Amino acid sequence: SDVCSSDLKILTIVRKCCILMLVNVDKCDKMLKDVVKMLAEGRLKEIERILNEKGSVIISNLSKIFKVSEETIRRDLEKLEKKNILKRVRGGAYLLSDNDKQVPLEIREQIFLEEKHEIAQECVNHIEDGETLMIDSSTTAICVAQEIEKKGLKLKVITNSIKVVEIFENSKWVDVVCIGGVLRKRTKSFVGNKAVEQLKDLRATKALISCTAIDKVFGITDDSEREAEIRKIMIKNSLKVFLLADRTKFDNLEAHLISELENIDVVITDKKISEEWQKKAKENKVEIIYTHIEN
Repeated sequence: SDVCSSDLKILTIVRKCCILMLVNVDKCDKMLKDVVKMLAEGRLKEIERILNEKGSVIISNLSKIFKVSEETIRRDLEKLEKKNILKRVRGGAYLLSDNDKQVPLEIREQIFLEEKHEIAQECVNHIEDGETLMIDSSTTAICVAQEIEKKGLKLKVITNSIKVVEIFENSKWVDVVCIGGVLRKRTKSFVGNKAVEQLKDLRATKALISCTAIDKVFGITDDSEREAEIRKIMIKNSLKVFLLADRTKFDNLEAHLISELENIDVVITDKKISEEWQKKAKENKVEIIYTHIEN
């Protein structure tokens, strides 16, 4: 009674195969291929169900659920993407949305996780007790919040990120100001006119922000107009600005401008940037700090 009808059908075929192995190898081979096909089709349907329920999936998690290789899951997601059911990204996939093109937070948190924590650890070295920080809703900034909590720094944090608030909700040392507004579900952040108006009246010693892309000509850009507006004000209302950006951000461009390079004081990144980028940073008086320096 605990076995579903499709599983019973598969078990029946397998039993027949066991009998046929001694009689007809070709027929047995065909039946086994049918079993594999049925298992794959069932897995695809279940992936769709999980997607519809959660909005996004992580490849490593699906691999554990279905007890198949991550490569098999990647092929499954590729098939579903061809049917326009989902959008594949590094590490997972998510349901397409007309309202928000941003990769869901749950997936972004899994991408370059080690590099983000290394950037965060370096960033915390430049923060002192008693400061007021503006922290955006980026996954790298969330890592910074985690490192701040580990270190036990005494700070005031201004943020539009629910995840950052959750990290500090039981903190003895960090006071949190969370700006409200419209909840952007994919990033678990508050955006919109109310968020912007609240942020305009606040000030900080340092802003810790990230972005979607960094371009030599246009500067710091984002794929979200609403997040770009929040980051723009954080830069304007802070005495010193730290841009936290892994190597994948450079030489890319998105539609919504956050800031020109000249408004950034420090960039913390994981790999050494090109000589052309080093020259551009020097021209704009931007300090570059690396978490890794290759010989």
